[in-house]
Amino acid sequence: MDILYTLGTGSNWDNKELLYSLRSIDRYCKNVGRVFIASVELPSFIDPATVTHVPSCDLGEIRHLNIMNKVEEAILHSDIADDFLLSSDDHFYIKPTDFDLYPYYYIEQPLKPRKQQYWQSVRDTRAFLAAHGLPTYATNPHCNTHFNRPMYIEHMDLMDEAKKLAFGGEVNHLMGNLLIASGVQPVEYRDVKIRRYSDRAELLGKIGDSHCFSISDRALECGMKEYLQELFPDKSRWEK
Repeated sequence: MDILYTLGTGSNWDNKELLYSLRSIDRYCKNVGRVFIASVELPSFIDPATVTHVPSCDLGEIRHLNIMNKVEEAILHSDIADDFLLSSDDHFYIKPTDFDLYPYYYIEQPLKPRKQQYWQSVRDTRAFLAAHGLPTYATNPHCNTHFNRPMYIEHMDLMDEAKKLAFGGEVNHLMGNLLIASGVQPVEYRDVKIRRYSDRAELLGKIGDSHCFSISDRALECGMKEYLQELFPDKSRWEK
């Protein structure tokens, strides 16, 4: 299964999140195909001979629009497989995982009346899906998500319309619910996003038995940098 990372600019940790995400996949995941990275440029620690770089730029300050643009660049201008997984640089795998058998996950995510760009995009995208008679599952867990290249291209008019939302369309919602409408059976997922913690015991309690967890920038101030290095000290096949 090919994997696509969309990488933004201005990392607060010199893109080390991507470094450890790749190490986690290399250690715990099987049936990993090619790795594609859609970004302005590759981080210095990546071996360009081992990944496919999809040159793509940020279009402005709207995060979800930038992510959708990078996904489309890979779909339209690379040879990524018809079925692939979209990943974020802050997804870390900690249990054996077979990507060829990876479920189509959704989460319970009640909409919150917050003004942050993220929540406004999520609310608008779900309303957009409902207006087009599509399901509105929260298919944006903090783990890899399935994408289908031919289906995305078939619904390019819908995607272009979603780009006009005030804060961009949330591409995982769009693709995930198109897949569900086509007959895919979604599986509920216990989402794990670590934002802050006071000590190692609290961190481990938050992670629980999950096979994958994600982090926010705030977690980097709580000892997460050291924890990731402990978990994944060995170079991955994609590093120099």
